Amino acid sequence: MINHTFEQILKWGLMNIHFKLRKQGKVNPKIIMHVFDGRFEGRKFMYSTGQSIPGDHWDKRKSRAKAITAHAAEYEALNRYLDKLEQTVISFKSERHNSASLRRQDLKTYLLKSQDNERREREETLQKESDFFKTWERIIAEAKTSKGEGIGAGTRVSKTQTLRLVRKYAAENYPSLTFEDIDMNFYHGFDAYMKSLGLNGNSRGKHFKEIKSIMREALDRDIKVNLSFQKKSFKVIRGTADNTYLNEQEIERLQGLNLVPAMERIRDIFVMACFVGARHSDWSQISESNVVIQNGTELLKIRQTKTGDTIHIPMHPIVRRILNKYRGNPPRVISNQKFNEALKDICKMKEANLGYVMINGRQVEKWTEITTHTARRSFATNAYLSGSLDVYQIMRCTGHKTEASFLLYLKLDGKDYALKAAESKFFRNESWKGAMSIAS
Repeated sequence: MINHTFEQILKWGLMNIHFKLRKQGKVNPKIIMHVFDGRFEGRKFMYSTGQSIPGDHWDKRKSRAKAITAHAAEYEALNRYLDKLEQTVISFKSERHNSASLRRQDLKTYLLKSQDNERREREETLQKESDFFKTWERIIAEAKTSKGEGIGAGTRVSKTQTLRLVRKYAAENYPSLTFEDIDMNFYHGFDAYMKSLGLNGNSRGKHFKEIKSIMREALDRDIKVNLSFQKKSFKVIRGTADNTYLNEQEIERLQGLNLVPAMERIRDIFVMACFVGARHSDWSQISESNVVIQNGTELLKIRQTKTGDTIHIPMHPIVRRILNKYRGNPPRVISNQKFNEALKDICKMKEANLGYVMINGRQVEKWTEITTHTARRSFATNAYLSGSLDVYQIMRCTGHKTEASFLLYLKLDGKDYALKAAESKFFRNESWKGAMSIAS
């Protein structure tokens, strides 16, 4: 024996509910709900859904919007709305199943009340969400550096990227996200979401760093927040995928490539950056107008966009040569995304011969990992390996505040550090050889 629920009996047996378009000939005709029950005063009940759709986007047989790729999200939402209307009618019938007859006006009132309640709940949800994200946007707009100045464009972009990602995650997982919802459940859920998008540890860590920053600022503004972000377990993830640099021989090969003018300009800017160590946001400052002379030595004076700090970098001969090539005014620096696309096209050329690099335990072609940030890592690593500069001298050039943060830029393995240590006086102390020979 097949058992049906009471609602199924109402829907399939005594009650007929379907949706149709009012007039097929019109552009975007209204969607009308038809309800027929023998007890509806002997007549059909017609109710406008308030929705409309092009006639050729409507499936008459299913009485729902078609699955059209260009309108996928919109029509999915529309169909969910129609499903909900249908369930509302069934609920009305269920509540009045003992009534000898049903008044059409009562159903209309019931539907309107249900829609009003739903609209109110939706508005409240949207208001909460709007307040949350509007506050976030305001915090970004008002953000200051440690010197009390407005943050740079690059930092603002980074914070905005995190906001957009959180907004997408919230749309799928939180009806109304607030600062009180940013707890460990949010942390683990958001981390899993980012993994599903293919983001590596460094990228996920960057977004959590921005979230923690926003939460601290909200707390400072006396906004009620969940203090879970202060826990050790609400940590900023640090991955190992971002471990690529170019040695001086590889940079020299890039410099020797025969390129079309547009790509040549991209290459020249990147090579200069490899011997300056600045962030992409500061590359436009690598020009003759930012050269100062101190005690007969040329220095590049750069005011960092991210921090507002001013740093001085000694002029490398290669940087001087490229500056002269463009008469002191190198080509305009394009956006980070477009620059990276062009840079990869250059680096994958056979003549560049960049070989392979290990990423998370697997071997990949090195050119796939080259970005604008590779220039900054290459500067720090090559300067350190030169043996003529100590860590703190290099940090003064890169603008790093702590040794720990700087060491993340040194893309060296244990063997590299050992070889570097082998050059020190400690391991080359000749006096010990004499002592050992005397003892023997």
